[in-house]
Amino acid sequence: MRHGLAVALLAVAAVAACSPASHPAPSSPSGQATAAPAGGAAPVSAAGCLAHRIDGPLPVWARSGFHPPDVPIGHVIGLRGAIVAILWGGPESSLYAPPLPDQRNKVLWVPRLADEAGAPLTIRATLNGTHRAVTRELPDVGPSHVNLPAPGCWTLDLSWSGHRDQVELWYTAS
Repeated sequence: MRHGLAVALLAVAAVAACSPASHPAPSSPSGQATAAPAGGAAPVSAAGCLAHRIDGPLPVWARSGFHPPDVPIGHVIGLRGAIVAILWGGPESSLYAPPLPDQRNKVLWVPRLADEAGAPLTIRATLNGTHRAVTRELPDVGPSHVNLPAPGCWTLDLSWSGHRDQVELWYTAS
């Protein structure tokens, strides 16, 4: 029973942290992934996406505020290990492009160094296998809605407070 209560409290905290009052990324028009011109690479399939989503405990440095601290949750650790993208919605959830009308693409960004939270975060996202790219400016490293214009594997180059890291996220067609 205690485990169920802890999971329920975590769910309430997740909804509160990513409520519409949080800072959403600017929306962009929806569209479909397009291949590069003839002779160019085609968009990457789910099997070719290097996004390494983990549905397990967060790294020790990213667990502050989570009870129990080793609760399993979907997340992707940056290639440099400087940030983690926590994906809300449970182990079966996905990010969608365009976003579903009743479900936002909620991502909680947690930097490795706690004093970096609250700094502006710039995301330069590129659809793998194409030249399609978008930029998202978030007012702070923390809860956000990261909506991207097309399904597929996206490489997100992140920068904040003089730091950089990179994650790959898979967006499912809605």
